[in-house]
Amino acid sequence: MNDKLGWGVLGTGRIAALQVQDLQAAGSRVAAIGSRQQSGAETFAERFGIPNRHGSYEALVSDPDVDIVYVATPHAFHAANAQIAIEAGKHLLIEKAFTITADQASGLAAAARAKNLFVMEAMWTRFLPSMIRVMELIHDGAIGTPRVLLADHNQYIPRAKAVRLHDPALGGGALLDLGVYLISFASSIFGQPKVVTARGTLTEEGVDELTAVILEYDSGAQASLHCGFMAAGPNTAAVIGSEGRIEIESVWYNQTGFTLYDQSGAVVEQYTRKIEGRGMQFQALEVERCIHARIAESPVMPLSESIKIMETMDEIRRQIGVDYS
Repeated sequence: MNDKLGWGVLGTGRIAALQVQDLQAAGSRVAAIGSRQQSGAETFAERFGIPNRHGSYEALVSDPDVDIVYVATPHAFHAANAQIAIEAGKHLLIEKAFTITADQASGLAAAARAKNLFVMEAMWTRFLPSMIRVMELIHDGAIGTPRVLLADHNQYIPRAKAVRLHDPALGGGALLDLGVYLISFASSIFGQPKVVTARGTLTEEGVDELTAVILEYDSGAQASLHCGFMAAGPNTAAVIGSEGRIEIESVWYNQTGFTLYDQSGAVVEQYTRKIEGRGMQFQALEVERCIHARIAESPVMPLSESIKIMETMDEIRRQIGVDYS
């Protein structure tokens, strides 16, 4: 018997590969891979030296060597894929966006809680050392009262590179893929907004290729956010407070540098720490920590907040006219 928790990876796409690389680099045990076809599972397993290979997701979640299932499929399948893992009694790390809708997110949370299973959204940015330091500075009052968040997540993603982004049936559009980083960052600083104002430019298929959002909060704070997949943007962020600001370099949602300024514009701190890999190991280590400690939900990325983030994105989609029904 292996004392290390066993990870089972559901899906064999790019994000699955990135997570497995970081899991293995961190010393976590990747026990199994599941694909819709046995050949896909075999190819992925050979690439990463994974012992158990399954040609169906049902077989993966039934594997007794698997303790935690990492769901790495497109958004539209998260709820169904996670549900079979819950029914099999497995803990879960689910790629962001957590689900397609807040109703789906609430349903998964209820199902997991009923079976005392740990479930967390894979918002890996929150667990990066750079972002942990940013949040420490904010909470410690280094910029006074946070008042403004300015952030963008714009990439140039050709259709041929990611056809699913154009497909409503797969939860396509910029918001769920790119905008979720922005909404989650705003949520971690300000909580749930009281007013959401959104404008979007839709493709012929009816998904958003560009979306602009202003979030307003009870405190009077605002977040001004933009996402899109039509052109590369600066991908920077700034948190402005009553006593200073934090400017996060490109690409802000990765492990990157930032500068803390006081109210006069003088540099107080410059952060430049590097890490091994992409940094997705830190969210996985949080999952393992919580399971070992029998903590029901991560205090860094609780289920209740994932549901609220989905509620905000539901409202944004309603305003811009993106309908996945």
